[in-house]
Amino acid sequence: MQKLFDVRYPREDEYEALKALWLRCFDDSPSVVERFFKNAVTDENVVAAFSDGEPVSVLYMIESTVTNNGKDYKAFYIYAVCTDPDFRGKGLMKKCFDFLFALSKERGVDYLFLVPAEESLFEMYKKLGFKNGFYYSEKIVCSKDFTGGTEVFENLSFEDYILVRKSFSHKMNLATLGEKGFKGFLSPESETVKALKCGNGYVVYEKENDTVTVHELFGDENSLLKSVFKLTNMTSLTVRGFADEKTVPFGMYLGVSDAPPIDNAFFGIPYGG
Repeated sequence: MQKLFDVRYPREDEYEALKALWLRCFDDSPSVVERFFKNAVTDENVVAAFSDGEPVSVLYMIESTVTNNGKDYKAFYIYAVCTDPDFRGKGLMKKCFDFLFALSKERGVDYLFLVPAEESLFEMYKKLGFKNGFYYSEKIVCSKDFTGGTEVFENLSFEDYILVRKSFSHKMNLATLGEKGFKGFLSPESETVKALKCGNGYVVYEKENDTVTVHELFGDENSLLKSVFKLTNMTSLTVRGFADEKTVPFGMYLGVSDAPPIDNAFFGIPYGG
């Protein structure tokens, strides 16, 4: 008889059950979940708690990099953290995180970071040792202020993303997704999130219902925003960026090695969990 609340890596033949759990806990479409599993999930980047052979609590680890004061550190971005509503309040997520903390040390990971999906979750993650470390500024821009021609865009490759992001942001601390995470979130087939290259710059934006949010923008802001207006047919955009002052807490981190604390870093990808 299988032990109750067994915490381990799932097998590939259990992925369909994991997808079903995801859809019970989040509002994502099945196509979003399928794309994430296709591009970002591997045998050992998922931790789940099982009850009678069924996954009831889970978190996903995405290999990433945190650049802190000019030095790159190995990191995991923790994503899609969830527990079946019928099994909440049993400490299962803490069991998954305890498993994660142990394997992070085994793999030489320096930082874990995440973006809480709701404001109330900041307190929960603080109890696990996470601290606020990511902030953003925000402004509204209107299409009437951006006139003239637009650049020709192309889908941004992971290689270009790394090069152009670092070239424009070398003076700030950054959290950067690895290739699997980039493809899982920003692949060309994404319905809502686009990562586009324009000249020597790039933009990442998300269209959701009747709003468009620009999450990352490096390069000629005028040309980039004109092009987003043209591609989305919007009259206004919300533009987020790095905040020098600690304004809106966005993400949290936990050091799992002797790496130095993060005072403030930028992570623009538009996902929480």
